[in-house]
Amino acid sequence: MQAVHSFKRFSSAIVSDTIEPSGISESPLQVFCRLQIEQILSQFPELGIRLVFHSPEQSKRQCFLYGREFFSGLDAEAQAFLASESWWIKNSIGRLIKVFTKSQPRFYACPISPTKPEYLLLGTPKLLTAKQKRLIENCANLLSYHLSAVRELATQRQAYQQIEQKNNQIEHQVKSPIALIQIYTEMLLATVAEKQSRSYLDSIQAAMQDISRHLMQLTVKQKPLRIAQHDLSDLVGESVKQLQPWLVEKQVSVTYSHSPMWVDVDAWQLKQVFDNLISNAIHFSPKSSEIECVWQVSDQEILIEICDRGTGLSESDLENLFAPFYSRRPGGTGLGLSIAQKIIHAHNGRLWASNLPSGGAKFSFSLPRHSPKLSIVPSI
Repeated sequence: MQAVHSFKRFSSAIVSDTIEPSGISESPLQVFCRLQIEQILSQFPELGIRLVFHSPEQSKRQCFLYGREFFSGLDAEAQAFLASESWWIKNSIGRLIKVFTKSQPRFYACPISPTKPEYLLLGTPKLLTAKQKRLIENCANLLSYHLSAVRELATQRQAYQQIEQKNNQIEHQVKSPIALIQIYTEMLLATVAEKQSRSYLDSIQAAMQDISRHLMQLTVKQKPLRIAQHDLSDLVGESVKQLQPWLVEKQVSVTYSHSPMWVDVDAWQLKQVFDNLISNAIHFSPKSSEIECVWQVSDQEILIEICDRGTGLSESDLENLFAPFYSRRPGGTGLGLSIAQKIIHAHNGRLWASNLPSGGAKFSFSLPRHSPKLSIVPSI
């Protein structure tokens, strides 16, 4: 049984293929589709219209129908032909085509998806004029754009839900081991006197504190930035020091300016960005190569570039680098660059990637010299 939505303006009704109990309101997508059909019918009340689309809200195919007599009055052969959708043409969005003109009424179709049968099917007692066709095609293009936006939003919501589930797993699985390592490290620091050993333990303790803060960042929805003046060279130096064992193992060096460069940033958040970009550069760098971290300063902003001598970025990389879960690193979560981008955006900056003419990848980000004090790092 089909649910019927009545409209005062029209003698017929638009129906959906989903059952909706009385009093249950339409979804925003259904409302938008209905309004577009009403727009067409306000100009051409004699038309019969069938709108077919896939709804991410209901996870099923939807159908709005106006002017049932245009379809029910056809003979069995014509009804079977229209229902077969064999007339649907791929990659012809918003282009009105003749479908069935051997009988009265005549039928036109306007695809609204490039890859699957979604369309406006229109029955009319007479041929459409060029002006009428343009109006219908405009409505079809608007429907196509809106459906595409709704699906993209649904995909993003699904990705965010997956991220939230992973974050919850991380929180439960990692907190206890972190606490134990921190306790044992403090106990060792209380008993070890040798300077080199204490330096290693200090590094372990600092790394565990960083992991704890990262974990907190993943599980907290929003976090205000703690903006203050910090020396950029110090932040890069801290990241390089923390990654030193890996640099030694691959015989890779990081060069950067040691001259003070003061910027208004959240030091811990920006260090996450350097940690991620430099560790990526190390991973993709060949042995005995060099990573360069350079910056250029203007009155209003500073441009930071991190360059490696690896294989560079593919077209797919350049398109998807900052999408959640996209990673070329074995065992990578694909979240590092997404988080880094959100941190830079929260600082009113930009982060992008490109290939070097001589080979290798270059990650660049810009930061204003003076950031607002009330910025927020949004949840990923």
